Amino acid sequence: MKRNDKALLLNAKENTITEVVIKDYTDISRLIGCNYFTTVQVNAEGDTLYVDDEGLINGTDCGFQLEGYDGRLMGNAILLGTNRNTGDSKDATMSAKDLAKLVKCFNAVPNTNFFMKAVGRPKVVA
Repeated sequence: MKRNDKALLLNAKENTITEVVIKDYTDISRLIGCNYFTTVQVNAEGDTLYVDDEGLINGTDCGFQLEGYDGRLMGNAILLGTNRNTGDSKDATMSAKDLAKLVKCFNAVPNTNFFMKAVGRPKVVA
């Protein structure tokens, strides 16, 4: 049986958040552009960010800061809900506007090891 979980895609390079549908784990890898992903819990309701597990070592040139999380997260991300009893994914409970309030995207400064934060929060795209 295929799933159709409503999720949010944070595109760090374009500084946008859009709604997407996730049918299985391959959609996550494809949408965030990675081979391996890891997760970061965002809130007590079980919303979880899926991010590139190798983003800090594979030359990714964009990323974001998540309020309350130490360190930078590289690349794009998917926000999905998590059933805390079973571990299965489900629709995200957080709105795109709420996610935008928690993150700040940045891009790499060419030919340096420095990052420049983008101005403002991500734009929510319908």
